[in-house]
Amino acid sequence: MRRLPLFRPVSAGLSLLAVLLAFGAAPATAQMQPPQDTTQVTFDEAVRTALDQNTNIKRAQAQARQSNVQVRSEWMDFAPNLSIDSDVTRRVGRNFSQVTGDFTTQSTDFFNLSGRSSITLFNGFENISSLRGAREQAGADQTNLKRTRREVVFDVMDQFISLVESREIVRVRREQVAAQRQRLRQIEQFVEAGSRPESDLFTAEADLADAEQQLLQGKREREVTQTRLIQTLQLNPREAYDFRVPDLEGATLDSSRQELPALIDEAFRKRLDLRVAEAERRAAEQGVRSARSAYYPTLSLSGSYGTDWSSRGVAGNASDDFANQLDVNRGGGLSLSISIPLFDRLQRSNQVEQAQVQAQDAEYALQDQRQEIALQVRQSYLDYRNAVQQLEAANKRLRAAERARTAAQERYELGSADIVELQNAIRDYVDAASQQVRARYELFFQQKRIDYNVGRLSPSAPLLGAPAEP
Repeated sequence: MRRLPLFRPVSAGLSLLAVLLAFGAAPATAQMQPPQDTTQVTFDEAVRTALDQNTNIKRAQAQARQSNVQVRSEWMDFAPNLSIDSDVTRRVGRNFSQVTGDFTTQSTDFFNLSGRSSITLFNGFENISSLRGAREQAGADQTNLKRTRREVVFDVMDQFISLVESREIVRVRREQVAAQRQRLRQIEQFVEAGSRPESDLFTAEADLADAEQQLLQGKREREVTQTRLIQTLQLNPREAYDFRVPDLEGATLDSSRQELPALIDEAFRKRLDLRVAEAERRAAEQGVRSARSAYYPTLSLSGSYGTDWSSRGVAGNASDDFANQLDVNRGGGLSLSISIPLFDRLQRSNQVEQAQVQAQDAEYALQDQRQEIALQVRQSYLDYRNAVQQLEAANKRLRAAERARTAAQERYELGSADIVELQNAIRDYVDAASQQVRARYELFFQQKRIDYNVGRLSPSAPLLGAPAEP
């Protein structure tokens, strides 16, 4: 199995600047200690914080809960309903009295109590199709929640890698400022001795100012990266944070699994967004079956039982007590009803057609998702191969630039080279060192992007650990 080292030593005679470019050459403990009120955040803590506080995950969790509620609602369609009704009424007006045989004006009180229940025995399998569709959608939302968690972890990983890179760039430029200051003092001595013109001193001062400006720009990029990380983690912007980057010393990349056809096949098996699209397509198919159920008759069973009381009593006997009337007047019924749809102004046909269109859209979305996944894996595969070549080229350029800088420095001290030649050699070396840092981290990031696009990335996996299988 071939392993690709992220950094190869360029030569034993490199200066301190080149040595600091290696992973782990200046560990986090060597940096300036943060203030006492600064909160330290490691990579694992950042991942846990993002999974707890990220709003995209919270929205996905809410959607998953809503889908579970819909599943419970569809299950309840199989159960009978039950209701108890009661009312008290007073009727005032002229009424015919069977006792006197004449109309009288009086008020009459009524009390009714009844219970009703009904259950659907058959509705064209609509309840079955709706339940299956709701379960498919709930499964899709649960899978989408897992996918969102992976997206957030990948964003945190991306920003941590960018933070490490920006800190390395700041370290390179800080060393360059120190080197320029040392060179300025040497040139001042040459000018005082009369071996160099005063214009070389002005050029060295300009080079120092340019190096300091580049250092300030690097620090700004570092702060911007930390701000993005604070936003992703939903941390309090008012507080200060010290993000403890992982130790990447000796990190290697496995190139044995980087075959494009195998990567695409693996992505088709593991990508959660593809599973979401497949579940949504199945849910849409159940929606078509649910809409077609309107063509079938509906069969239902219902029953009721109740009693009532009146202030007139039974058969005009007002002396009947309350309990006796409730016992005498009780009764109920049971009914079986069937409803056969004949013509509903084409509403059923329209609903079926709309469901078929939604199912077709879900099928197209699934096809697009498969194509998008294949293209993402292909692009990450090509980017990874390019990053390997870029790192090899950056290492070669850094070695050549270091030798050219050393030679120009020696010629300048001997008086056979002018300040312009030395200046160009130094700038080329600094640029080569910066590009080598970027190329190294770009290669590491592209490997992680392959893991993400293939579906290997797991929220529980460390930054340097092997991707966990889902």
